[in-house]
Amino acid sequence: MDIGMRHFHVTAVIFLFLFMLFKTILLLANNTILLDKVRKTTKIIDILLGVIAVATGVYLLTLKSTVESYIWVKILLVLFAIPLGIVGHKRQKKPLAVLSVLLIIYAFAVGETHSFKFKRDQFIVTKPDQAGKEIYQALCVECHGDDGKKGLYKAPDLTKSVLSESETTARILYGKGIMMGYKNELNDQQVQQVMDYISTFR
Repeated sequence: MDIGMRHFHVTAVIFLFLFMLFKTILLLANNTILLDKVRKTTKIIDILLGVIAVATGVYLLTLKSTVESYIWVKILLVLFAIPLGIVGHKRQKKPLAVLSVLLIIYAFAVGETHSFKFKRDQFIVTKPDQAGKEIYQALCVECHGDDGKKGLYKAPDLTKSVLSESETTARILYGKGIMMGYKNELNDQQVQQVMDYISTFR
């Protein structure tokens, strides 16, 4: 259900954005007659999509044990961008409409990359003697849990993993399904340290 809810959330956000983008394009093209028709026609849909996006987003937040700063920024940007877009389209203020679209694009990119710069930094180990555990706690515990059994978003039970070392390496580096890859954050040594730590679960 959790993974389905995340897909539902992303779908609602994408459609909300596409409606807003279409209306902004009409405004920029000075097609105000069609813009007014579209606004009236999609008013209920816009409200429903906004409610769904917020409600599913709140639900997904409740699944997290900690909420990183980029998530709060993403939420604030979207909560600011939606009314900004509504006002921009209603009053035919092009700068407001364009700013709204840009804010939503930025918020979506921040959410997908988990970074304000759209590029995640290399992971820095602060306790070399506990490197594997430290990396696991920072990157993996949210979905896999402290003992590897949490299973958030259908994350596999690491205590029962039958993946080979090369398959585990590939999964950590490139991800699979909803799991992101960490090839840009972890070097080969760090990947091995995480794998060594995960092996203690079995």
